[in-house]
Amino acid sequence: MKKNKTLLCILVFTFIFTAASGLYARGFSYQADFFSRYTWRGWDLNPVHKPVVQPSVTYAFGDSGFAVNAWFSFSFEDKELNEIDFTASYDFKPSENFSLSAGFINYGWFFTDDFKFKDHTTQEIYIAAGLPTVFLAPEVSIYYDLNLGDGLYAQLAVGHSLEVDKKASVDLSASLGYNAGQWLPEGVDTGFSDLNFGIAVPFKAGKFTITPSATYTIVLLDAIEDLTGDDNHFRFGISVSF
Repeated sequence: MKKNKTLLCILVFTFIFTAASGLYARGFSYQADFFSRYTWRGWDLNPVHKPVVQPSVTYAFGDSGFAVNAWFSFSFEDKELNEIDFTASYDFKPSENFSLSAGFINYGWFFTDDFKFKDHTTQEIYIAAGLPTVFLAPEVSIYYDLNLGDGLYAQLAVGHSLEVDKKASVDLSASLGYNAGQWLPEGVDTGFSDLNFGIAVPFKAGKFTITPSATYTIVLLDAIEDLTGDDNHFRFGISVSF
């Protein structure tokens, strides 16, 4: 029954977005990520380390700054679609030297047995500010979960791109996360939770952008390691977008 629901959901969303893209093709962008494992903010969300496929579709409302996104995660652990997230965001444009965005995310595990909205979805608000023209383009993001995660997570990210030629570059990145209690049991220590180092090599292939990538995550918070049974690890992947 669950597999039938997964297939139905995929078919419905495929039809909606294919039809919509034909009408409003200029506003749509698509991406499909294939990763060796599913890690998020230091958490290993796929403990048996099976690969995942994570497609997404975004619609931007012209130059207004508003956009909506639907994101899906299919795990080869149990061979089914097990998460769908929806995001609404707004990018402010104060200047070329300063970026500011805010948004709302609804995380959903809709195919859980005995699904209940309050028990199997959670909502998060966020704000991000960056200096795109400064060396390493630093950006600070703050996320606050309003329901199941019930807490704050902040991240400082930096990056630098080395142009190889007109069609390819090498993108280096690093980020440091701070968990102030989000998804943590009561009474455990909070603090810096994850340190990540990434390399990506995007290149153009016709209308597609193909991006092989690798990320090394260092888990800094004992509570995360204790709950997941995992520590420092690599993640490899490839993304296709257009």
